[in-house]
Amino acid sequence: MTRIARTIQAAFVPFALLAATAIFADTSTEFVRIAEDDQNRATALQIAVVTYVPRDERPGLRVDLVGAIHIGDPAYYKQLNDLFEAYDVLLYELVAPADAMVTQRVAKRKGLLSTTQLGLTRLLDLSFQLDEINYDRENFVHADLSPSELKQSMEDRGESLYVYFWRLFYASVDNYAKDPLGLNDMQKISSVLSAGQDDSLKTLIAYEMTDMGQLQDVLGEDSGSAVIGARNERAIDVLQREIAAGAKRIGIFYGVAHMPDLEERLMDQVGLVYEDTTWVDAWQLGSAPATDQ
Repeated sequence: MTRIARTIQAAFVPFALLAATAIFADTSTEFVRIAEDDQNRATALQIAVVTYVPRDERPGLRVDLVGAIHIGDPAYYKQLNDLFEAYDVLLYELVAPADAMVTQRVAKRKGLLSTTQLGLTRLLDLSFQLDEINYDRENFVHADLSPSELKQSMEDRGESLYVYFWRLFYASVDNYAKDPLGLNDMQKISSVLSAGQDDSLKTLIAYEMTDMGQLQDVLGEDSGSAVIGARNERAIDVLQREIAAGAKRIGIFYGVAHMPDLEERLMDQVGLVYEDTTWVDAWQLGSAPATDQ
């Protein structure tokens, strides 16, 4: 990991833990990638929309895991807003009281994260998710913990920001030991600079976002952590409720870090199997447009 990226990561650890947008690389299904052109130049940071269907007879049921990255291009959020119209229900993450009005939830979340999100959006010329996604749609269903529930879940597991800080410290030391000369960093930097791209910093950060497996050491075992596991458990509970109520076309709009564990839960607890993946450009990189594959 580059020194620049380490500095950025350290500065925004509380944001990453709360928003859960850290991206884990070691998963059988790809949920994030960098699209490249035929000259190996980065063209886009892409986020997956992964579809699952029942392995048994439940006609018409389709569940999409819609990866969220909380800062992105306006066009990315426009495409998501269009996609969300097609769902019977769209389950979304937001650590807020379940009985709060949607606009109140968003306002509180934006107030908490404003310094961080404004810094990143200005630095990278991007937009913030809560400014772009229309949470007032009738088909939007809150599927997350309240602040008090998350706090209690963390306490029950012996988790805290203090614990996460030290896990991050030791994970960083371990990461340095694996590549003390920074050879991987130099290869990435050389690739970006040789391409002559104007948004080199944005591109470097995009690459780092697809290579942050060390945050697994920070959060602990996905299924057992409060930040990932407990919140995913709530999302699956709400999903089961909506399926029982008759919903057929369902989206789960959660941070990309949640997706590997959510996929396991969909397969093990809901009886679904993978069908296909559609890619959405979250960040445009360079001048060449990316193409879906």
